[in-house]
Amino acid sequence: MGEGLLSQATRLGPVHLRVTDIPAALTVWRDTLGLGLVGEDTATAELGAGGRTLIVLHAGANVPLPQKSRDLFHVAIHVTTRRDLAHAAARLKASGLRYSAQDHLVSESLYVSDPSGNGIEICFDTPQRFLRREVSADGRVALIAADGSAHSGLEPLDVPGLLRDLGNSGHVEQRMAEDAFIGHIHMRARAPETLMEFYVGLVGFRPHIQSRTFGMFDCGTERRVHMVAFNIWARDELREPPPGAAGLDHFTVELASAEELAAVERRLGAANVPSKKIGGAIETADPEGNRLRLVVQEG
Repeated sequence: MGEGLLSQATRLGPVHLRVTDIPAALTVWRDTLGLGLVGEDTATAELGAGGRTLIVLHAGANVPLPQKSRDLFHVAIHVTTRRDLAHAAARLKASGLRYSAQDHLVSESLYVSDPSGNGIEICFDTPQRFLRREVSADGRVALIAADGSAHSGLEPLDVPGLLRDLGNSGHVEQRMAEDAFIGHIHMRARAPETLMEFYVGLVGFRPHIQSRTFGMFDCGTERRVHMVAFNIWARDELREPPPGAAGLDHFTVELASAEELAAVERRLGAANVPSKKIGGAIETADPEGNRLRLVVQEG
């Protein structure tokens, strides 16, 4: 597989999700997570932070996305300070919603789902804590911290400790941090190697983790190694989503130049992968049907 054809300026743009009920979804995305409502009509709701659209909700799903369905695992909104993550944790705690929290060593993350079963991660990257990754002879992955200790990357996050970052004032910001961004998207998959061939060989991301033992594959850029990920943790329990289910409609990859976009279009054509040119965008789907839209960055 290739070693990355996209520049490190590549980023993820708006993620479009199908939901069964927009007002119900807004109780999580707007009221708890704190995204601002950019625009709304009967069919869609556009949400963002700092004037940028991050999530677009589309009405019309008939049923929530069942657990262990092939499709979206979660979309990750990244914040740039630990205090921003603490504010998000405080909002989740106050909401009464069921959520979880994990320390991945390379990041600290909060997890929740909207009422349609769309998984959401709020993530703070902590690369300074990570020293190296070790893979044993049997394929097991250990993350070695800067202090030399070994971690699974799946330890529970100390939420009370995180909340102490807010001090004693009791003030909790009700809005998502303005510089929050879509950091990665993560799907449940049947054939991750085939998906990696598509995202690395054709789209042009760089491969990162590729471990059947750990059960996860991902790719990104030199700057952001973890941008598109797939897991096989459901294994034999994985099911196709039922017709009309909620889940991923499509996600957006924002490329640095028109030349990069044209190169992706050529690679897709040479591999006989169906794609459509709509305006200045290319729309296509990966081998498992996850749809993506490739555009040139604005500004």
